[in-house]
Amino acid sequence: MMHTDEDSTALAESMRVLRSRSNGRTPISRLPDDILFMVFELLVEEKRLEEYTNDDYPRQGSNGLPACLEVTHVCRHWRNVALERPTLWTCISSTSPWLDVMLERSQKAPLDVTFKCPYSSDSLRDCFEKVLLHLPRIKHLELHAFSHEAGRVMDLLSSQPASLLERLKLNVAGYLPLAVSISNPIFQAQAPLLRHLEINHCDRRWSSYIFGGLRTLRVRGTSLPDLLSALRCMPALEQFTFQYDLLESDQPVLLDKVPLTHLKSIAVKATLETAVSLFTHLALPVDAKIALHLPSIQGPPTLADLFSVMNKHPDGSRPVLRSMRAIKFPPGPYSMAVQFSTSTATNWSNYSWNPQDDDIRLSIEFIWQEFFHIPPNSAEISRNTVFDICQTIARCSLFSTELESMNLVGCPDFVRGLATALRTEGSSTYASLHVLELRRMAWFDGDELRELRDVLKMRAQHNIRLHNLRFKLCNNFAIDPMVLREVVVNDIDRDQYTLENSYEIVPRKQMWHRSYFC
Repeated sequence: MMHTDEDSTALAESMRVLRSRSNGRTPISRLPDDILFMVFELLVEEKRLEEYTNDDYPRQGSNGLPACLEVTHVCRHWRNVALERPTLWTCISSTSPWLDVMLERSQKAPLDVTFKCPYSSDSLRDCFEKVLLHLPRIKHLELHAFSHEAGRVMDLLSSQPASLLERLKLNVAGYLPLAVSISNPIFQAQAPLLRHLEINHCDRRWSSYIFGGLRTLRVRGTSLPDLLSALRCMPALEQFTFQYDLLESDQPVLLDKVPLTHLKSIAVKATLETAVSLFTHLALPVDAKIALHLPSIQGPPTLADLFSVMNKHPDGSRPVLRSMRAIKFPPGPYSMAVQFSTSTATNWSNYSWNPQDDDIRLSIEFIWQEFFHIPPNSAEISRNTVFDICQTIARCSLFSTELESMNLVGCPDFVRGLATALRTEGSSTYASLHVLELRRMAWFDGDELRELRDVLKMRAQHNIRLHNLRFKLCNNFAIDPMVLREVVVNDIDRDQYTLENSYEIVPRKQMWHRSYFC
């Protein structure tokens, strides 16, 4: 019997050796270790991105398994390659039962830590405190916690220098209580590489010279004095995003403006009143991009009030706006966006209220009325609001408007609004306008196009003609393009969709079921 067991063991070992030799002859087994490592790195990055369903909270359900764990179970060679590369084990989450293993295998490599505290303090004590023993080698830190843990969190973040920290995202539900001690500076006042800070409440803790090298700041709700105090300590700031309303405070606000000389973009998602209060106290560079997401533009205050408090450049220089896009979003006629670019070559294919395109200098998204509450004058709102905004911007001293191109999306009433603006203000209004693109529009009876044709004909009599009129993804195009071309437009472009749906009759009540996104 013993002899049989020995034979079985020897046979199993022989089979293992044969399988190993056979696997070694496959092309993938002959890849150099460096190539394998690159593949593993891509796998880790893909797994990391899958951990998130949005920008704010990590997705639960991965059980905290190391992203590279799978490859260590394929074969001995792959396992050795993975275990010899510390950077494959640096992405640590609060849900991981492998925390000790990850910290050991990552050796001294910089860490990427995402931690979401449960309501119980056990996880904070057992996991987060253990991770923050390695604070000097954490490169990216994202922490979601409850306010009752705020004191301990701030103590831990103040326990050691953060020598490698580049990005910090701190979201404490209910905000950080002011009662929490601020006697010890965060990171012991040593975070020389910190460039990105995202917090949901900005107070005196963040008014420190250690944030002097910060490039990006995102804040969700704070008082104006605390925010301005923090901004004064961030002279190198390039991107600033503020969301929600300003909190009340009994602290005084200094009258002088905060100079943000290196700022490239500012995005504000708040009420008009909050935006006016904020911009009143900021001195922005002339070429800074401005993005506004407003729940309403009905005053007071008004958009004109907002532009009047924005900082003017001392030498009078200002960007020249050369193209514009207006969008109406479904399903109602009252959620819209207007964007202005300094380039006529701007790619309008994708939309974001806070666009990345450096040429889009001004972006305004707003809701005129409550969702699904259609105001009685909805057509008038859609028709006039966008071009009222254009006139407001043209009258302010922040920009010079020489619009050469317009892109109108999702609302035939925009066309009537343009025709009304051209007719009301005179034939010289928008004298530089050469290109007009109409996108995702459903023409009910053709009246909008006929109004546009008439006003363009009037302008043509003053030698102001459109060079190009474009129709994309439009329904019910029911006007002879030859008439437009001969009278008022040099060239007319219609895409295949518009050609195929030129004379399709679509009932008005069905229009709201179509998608009008750009």
